[in-house]
Amino acid sequence: MKKTFLLFFLIFPLLFTLVEPKSGRSVQLHNIRFYAYPDYTRVVLDLSSSMKVQEKILPGQNLTRLYFDLLNCDFSRLYPEANKKEILIKSGNLKKIRLGERSKKNLRIVFDFDKIGKYDKFYLTSPFRVVFDIFQDDINHFDKSVASSTDRVESVPEQIDGQYSIVRQLGLGVKRIVIDPGHGGKDPGTFNRSMKLYEKTITLDLARRLKSVFDKHSSYEIILTRERDQYISLEERTAIANSKKSDLFVSIHVNSAPRKNTRGIETFYLNLTTDSWSMSVAAQENAISKKSIGEMKSIVEQIVKNAKRSESRILSQFIQKHVVKQLKSKYSKISSLGVKKAPFYVLVGARMPASLVETSFLSNAQEAKRLKTSYYRYLIANGLYYGIISYIKSLGKN
Repeated sequence: MKKTFLLFFLIFPLLFTLVEPKSGRSVQLHNIRFYAYPDYTRVVLDLSSSMKVQEKILPGQNLTRLYFDLLNCDFSRLYPEANKKEILIKSGNLKKIRLGERSKKNLRIVFDFDKIGKYDKFYLTSPFRVVFDIFQDDINHFDKSVASSTDRVESVPEQIDGQYSIVRQLGLGVKRIVIDPGHGGKDPGTFNRSMKLYEKTITLDLARRLKSVFDKHSSYEIILTRERDQYISLEERTAIANSKKSDLFVSIHVNSAPRKNTRGIETFYLNLTTDSWSMSVAAQENAISKKSIGEMKSIVEQIVKNAKRSESRILSQFIQKHVVKQLKSKYSKISSLGVKKAPFYVLVGARMPASLVETSFLSNAQEAKRLKTSYYRYLIANGLYYGIISYIKSLGKN
């Protein structure tokens, strides 16, 4: 999949964020994309390289107008001619985006809203993108209904990294879960050509199976980021979860490695890492070089302040445990590669506990053969279900 990022948490009035240009050459604005929902909007600026950005909320406008300047920047030949002055948006709290040239090669972009509650901003690179998440209300996006089940509550530490999670302090539960089948459409993911197996097909099948299990329990609402073989950008996947005010986000993937004997299941949560293998997996899913992942540290250090990091780790632990348990009940040579942290772009900006699970290796002949069978996929889906349910039950009011 994708690129390199910086996560900033921003709350209204005035903020200046600086990213120095790589050179004195003019930066090109390729496109402005948006994903608008009733009380949440994600806007993505596609740029040719990194650049300086200054942003403000205009005074006296009831916090409804945000603007920023793109310095030493002009429209590229790819930019849609019809959108050079104004982009009308018919849904969501963002009404329109206006563009103007303040001076030669300096563009001003203005967002007009019904209301801005708070917003986040982060960067993705290779190529460079600026992503804005704008929320209509300053609210906690966790549903306060505690899920009901007779399943045994598995013990988890009351404190994580020396702090009580806000989720556990409030005894919050889970009602809405977004499941993300990795890749799709023009992005096949990894593949095993000899067996005609593609990651995008397997992940969609696993997501459908998992949804089918959950659908037997009316307590939960399950939403798939894609229902068919279609391409969805990484920005849109997380935007769907945020827009639905999801309580959990789980992204399903299939692994690959240069060494054909590499096998096993591993689960990730969003954080920085110095582990070479975790960086390799993240680079593969982000569709960038391992070197680019390794150079991210100076840009993404603020990711460690992510309020959902601890809960994401616990969710990942439950998922890892139960997927491995289900597969070991029927198959031999099932390896648990553990729970790890890594900078996966698909998890950036998620406002809920989020995990990415690599369910097996298509590059391993035995695991690829197993992935081709319905029963192996059935066990993986069951493992994902029991992992998520066990996490939900651990949220009981402590």
